[in-house]
Amino acid sequence: MRNLLAERALAWAAAHAPSLHAAVDDGAGAVAALAVHGGPVLLVAPDVPGLDDRLAEAALADLAEGAQLAMAPATDGRPFLVALAHAEPELVRAAADGLPDRQAAAELIGGEFGLLRSERRLVTPGDARAFAADPLTPPDIAALLSKE
Repeated sequence: MRNLLAERALAWAAAHAPSLHAAVDDGAGAVAALAVHGGPVLLVAPDVPGLDDRLAEAALADLAEGAQLAMAPATDGRPFLVALAHAEPELVRAAADGLPDRQAAAELIGGEFGLLRSERRLVTPGDARAFAADPLTPPDIAALLSKE
C-alpha cells in the first residue's frame, strides 16, 4: 500500500509540477532538490489518497492571489500539502520536516495563509477500514484494500 501511495503522490507531483518533482525524506533533501527552482513549491505527503487536480489548482490559486503559503490539513490536524510561493530554504525546510498544525504555519510566515480542504491519511488499520467503506476512495486504493 505504501508503494502505491508513494507512486500516486509522485504522479500527482509530476502532473502539477512537471519541471521539477522529487521524492525527498526530509527538509534538507527538499532544500537541495529545490536549490535552483524559482517558482511555486508544492510539498505533499505520500499517505493521502485524496490528491487530485482540484486540490493542486486551489493551492496554486491561493499563491497566485498573493498568499505566501497555503496548506491542507489532514484529519489528524497535520498538513499533508504545503504550497509555498517561493522556494525559500527556511520555509521549505520547515514545511518538509513537518508542520505540526495551522498555528505553526501562521508563525512560519508571520501572518495569514491559505487553508485548503482536509483529507484523511491512510496510516492505521482504522484509516484502512474507513477508506474501504468510503465510495469515494480511488478505485486502485479500494481494490488493494479489499485484498487485505
